[in-house]
Amino acid sequence: MIVKESRIRTKSGAGALSRHVLHGAKNEAIRVLAGSDWLMRDHMREARREGLTYGLRHIAFNPDDAMTDDQLSDFACRLCEELHADPEHLTLVVHQKDGSTHGHLILPEWQCNHVLESRFTWMRLEKVARLEELRLGHALVPGRHDRTIAKALRREGHHQAAEQVTALIPVSDSAKPRAAYTSQARRITERQGLDLPTMKQQVSALWSQSDGLKSFRAALAEHGLTMREGDRKETRPGAHIIEDSDGTLIGSFTRLTKLRMAEFRKLLAEEQSAEDEKSKLDIRSTRVPVRITSENDQTGIFCVPDASPAPNRSPKRIRLPRRNKAIDALRRRQMEDVDRPAVVPHIPPKPLYPLILSAEEARHRHRIRLAIQAQQAILDQRAPEAGWAPLKREEMLTKWRKALTPYHKQLRSSFARYHRAKKEWKQADESRWQRMTGRAGKLEKVCQQLLLKFLEVLRFVVQALLHIVGLRSTPPEPVRSILTEQDRPALEEFRKQYDAEFSAMADPEKLEPWLQHRFDRLVQARTDRIRQWDKAHQAEKERARQEIARLRSKLSIPEGLRNTIDIAKPKPAMGPSP
Repeated sequence: MIVKESRIRTKSGAGALSRHVLHGAKNEAIRVLAGSDWLMRDHMREARREGLTYGLRHIAFNPDDAMTDDQLSDFACRLCEELHADPEHLTLVVHQKDGSTHGHLILPEWQCNHVLESRFTWMRLEKVARLEELRLGHALVPGRHDRTIAKALRREGHHQAAEQVTALIPVSDSAKPRAAYTSQARRITERQGLDLPTMKQQVSALWSQSDGLKSFRAALAEHGLTMREGDRKETRPGAHIIEDSDGTLIGSFTRLTKLRMAEFRKLLAEEQSAEDEKSKLDIRSTRVPVRITSENDQTGIFCVPDASPAPNRSPKRIRLPRRNKAIDALRRRQMEDVDRPAVVPHIPPKPLYPLILSAEEARHRHRIRLAIQAQQAILDQRAPEAGWAPLKREEMLTKWRKALTPYHKQLRSSFARYHRAKKEWKQADESRWQRMTGRAGKLEKVCQQLLLKFLEVLRFVVQALLHIVGLRSTPPEPVRSILTEQDRPALEEFRKQYDAEFSAMADPEKLEPWLQHRFDRLVQARTDRIRQWDKAHQAEKERARQEIARLRSKLSIPEGLRNTIDIAKPKPAMGPSP
């Protein structure tokens, strides 16, 4: 789910936002779930009266998978909770476009007695989106702040969600996702009659089908687009932009094609060096040297000249491809001194690479390489947990012990109060006078009430233990201050169900083995999940391996070209027979 936030200035008013949200012409359907145009304008008037720079907060969220109106409304309420906004004053509109739905949430910046929070809102909104995706079972969408979101989730107690978000973090910062264009740029192009998302997809498709910058420029020209160097040469050297025939900016090349700037600069340098080399080369110097022995014999390519002496004329020098200085010197002496023929050892020529291929064959080989890369990506896939950092036993156990320390103290304090009350009750019950005055009965009621509180604290501590070690997804429910005898059966049942955990928390000597056993189980569970993932994808990887072998065989030199190379091999010069 993609969540974007923008703040509307007070001096701009709510008219443009209202027209876009409530009267968008490109939407198939518009459903107003809460709020109205009048409410947005009233919020803007309040912000103007309070002297605020911004009057409205516009949050647009677009889920990858379908969501019902109720689910979109619940997600909007969770966004309000994150920003501490009053959900009674929100405007929620659902747009339906191309069969899918997305929501627009408009919140007032002035919240009756305070201004809406604006610190780290992009990260916080992405965090709420990741939690919503996990709650609904949708695929997680990677964002630019996944590392910060994972830390915040761990701090709030969502350890499993934090681990899944951590798996989305790329290896390098350069691989972080980024938007190809801003919402403002999209609105500008829409007013000019251009569909920016469609043109972005078109540019990406043209780049994926091209085998270099030259072919990409030609493909752009066929579609009425051009690529040139950007205007900010001093601050962003090498940056190129793409425009249409009217000079309207479509976007940056690297953003539209998702190509790293370093790789693009490397392609530009190669293109420039190729152009410089081409301008310096002479056409005659690029021809292959050929020795023709007769009018009908034109097969002497790369052949050694005849060593037999020719009367009344100097030996003809032939330009040979450079192989080795020693061999060249030997051949030169042989051609200069024809009276002393020598046997020149056969030096096989290097293959005539790079091969000169047709444009169609070059594009075909490029497509084969792309297919090999796609299959190699399948082979490189690993289970999400395989890329996680290995669990360190001592570090993990120390962390668990530190987190359990306050709960352990709370449990001991509650048990000490119950034990002291029980001891006083037993002593009073042994006294006949205190039984007659009713003091023993009062102490018994106090003891039973403290027992219920102890069981409630026990429930709280055991749930905290399960949450800390990862056996419970949510934090423990708070301790209830008022308990009755009706709560006793549920508490007793909870104690029987988690007797092992209770024993571990009650006795420090038993807690350490329990934590050790839990850590071993955690490591084993992760190993089993990785093994199951590998087993489930084994057949797919085997098919990818066979497909790579089949595609690589297609990249081999064609048989006809191989025969041509064999014909072109020079034959060894034969010296005179002894």
